[in-house]
Amino acid sequence: MAVTNDIIKKISQKTSMPTFKVRAYLRGATDVIGAALQEGEKVELPELGTFKLLRLPIRKVETNFGGKKQVLKLAATTTPDFDISETLKPLVRSTPPSQAPQQPVEDNFRISPLHNRESSVQFIELNGKVIPKTILALVPENLAKKYQAVPFALEEKVLSIAMTDPENEEAFNAIRKTSGKILKPFLTTQEDINYILDQYSALQSELNELVENSETDDISTIEEQEEKVSDEDITETSPAAKIVSSLLKRGVREKASDIHIEPSEDDVQVRFRVDGVLRKVLALPKEVQPALISRIKILSNLKIDETRLPQDGRIQILLDANKIDFRISTIPTVNGEKIVARILDHSKGTLTFDQLGVRGRSLTVLQENIKKAHGMTLVTGPTGSGKSTTLYAIVSQIKDDGVNIVTMEDPVEYRMPGVNQSQVNSKIGFTFTSGLRSILRQDPDVVMVGEIRDKETADISINAALTGHIVLSSLHTNDSAGALPRLLDMGIEPFLITSSTNAIIAQRLCRKICEKCRQEDMVKPEDVELIKKEIESLPELERGEASKKKAFYKGAGCAACGKTGYKGRIGIFEILTVTEGVKTLTLKRASNSDILAQAKQDGLITMRQDGILKALDGLTTIEEIWRVTKE
Repeated sequence: MAVTNDIIKKISQKTSMPTFKVRAYLRGATDVIGAALQEGEKVELPELGTFKLLRLPIRKVETNFGGKKQVLKLAATTTPDFDISETLKPLVRSTPPSQAPQQPVEDNFRISPLHNRESSVQFIELNGKVIPKTILALVPENLAKKYQAVPFALEEKVLSIAMTDPENEEAFNAIRKTSGKILKPFLTTQEDINYILDQYSALQSELNELVENSETDDISTIEEQEEKVSDEDITETSPAAKIVSSLLKRGVREKASDIHIEPSEDDVQVRFRVDGVLRKVLALPKEVQPALISRIKILSNLKIDETRLPQDGRIQILLDANKIDFRISTIPTVNGEKIVARILDHSKGTLTFDQLGVRGRSLTVLQENIKKAHGMTLVTGPTGSGKSTTLYAIVSQIKDDGVNIVTMEDPVEYRMPGVNQSQVNSKIGFTFTSGLRSILRQDPDVVMVGEIRDKETADISINAALTGHIVLSSLHTNDSAGALPRLLDMGIEPFLITSSTNAIIAQRLCRKICEKCRQEDMVKPEDVELIKKEIESLPELERGEASKKKAFYKGAGCAACGKTGYKGRIGIFEILTVTEGVKTLTLKRASNSDILAQAKQDGLITMRQDGILKALDGLTTIEEIWRVTKE
């Protein structure tokens, strides 16, 4: 403001105009320039320069926070810019921008300077922190969401703001005007922004308010209620629409994999599956059930009047600039229709082998097999064990401009650039079998089939592997050794299986210990012998490394993990190579146990052993390993 007043005074002195007229002219000029920029136009001022919009692409910033390097993405933004004319450049002095007074931030926030750029902006971690309502009130929720910027500390007149893009001048100016404070920007992650945004309003209170504001009359039958709400509920402003929107967004932000909406006699239960475990989130009044179900059906293009048969649909929303898909499934129950929404977040992308948890001998075996010129690699495990994610990780490893990769999926969960992805549609006869036949006429190098469900699909996949293609697919078996007998049960000849199959991966997902509250843990006496037995049967190298480690860990429970002691998941794997010994047993149609025993002699690390190694590294608990590997 002081700089602006100085300019007004100087113009007034040079032109002999009153200062109020100069101020009015300047305000009018900025309004004209601003309007032009909003239309995407340039404003050229002869002999002065040009006002234009500067489009900043997505930028990557490397941070070194807490000794852990990570790369953060700054969002793409558009900001006003001014190019000064060449004639004026020699006359302009470059002065450093004024900086807000440096104030200490509260001790309970962990901060770290950016690692590779000349900037005073620091990185801050907010996950698990509770921000006082008085501080949150300084930046309205709509502004915080629009600019992805949240306040977290106030020292005298200096307000500390965490942003995903501290270089966004428009956001900085808007928040400064609204709060009336001197701002000090910090860089943070999208996850931490979402964590603080959730503190503006709690889900239960938000939904309770929506329910109270809804004008649902007491109607005698469910059918009459559904008929009443089916047309009214299409509007985005109806209470049911707001409730559904809140549930979907909160499910994504709490990193749930599934949202369960379950009607009971007295109410409607809502549960989220987080890190593989279902937990109750809230209960809604029975009166909102018809409108809630109808709204979800409308969004997913399902038949509203069909309540006797299961239906499947899909919803896509835009949340925090990311596309989120929800795979919707309905099924009739005695208390009404139950709905499950599977969350597919495309922003996560594919994971690396390291992020999945594949390492050591298992990683070496896997990399050797996916580099082969042809043959089949199978991923096995129950529903929800991460088979598709592993297949995507393998595809991303072998993806190349010189490789034609075609997939047949149900559904396509993640979009992969450079990969030709196709989705089955059984309603029109486009199944795995018919699609696979068509794929093989597309000159593929790599074929990924979402799942082998029947003999016909298995036959085509094996023939493709035998004729020079790399084939990736999944099977529903409990362990890696069980995949070979499963193919035999489908009616596949043993010599075809042994000639075509390179490797079989079995996996489970177990919860990771929360890094913020991890501490050493005492193992139960009854578990000690089991652990020793598993370690003794490890290959020599892994056995030696495991023997050096003595401590196990657990999470004490904190705000960051919701008092559970766990946050996130990691895979445990066993990767079976089809060796000569395994081939011989397969040709003899041997049992699972015989094949597994042979694989162990060949150096196989079982899922339970892999889990114990990860527990010794402090990644998960021994109780979690027993839970996911119990037979």
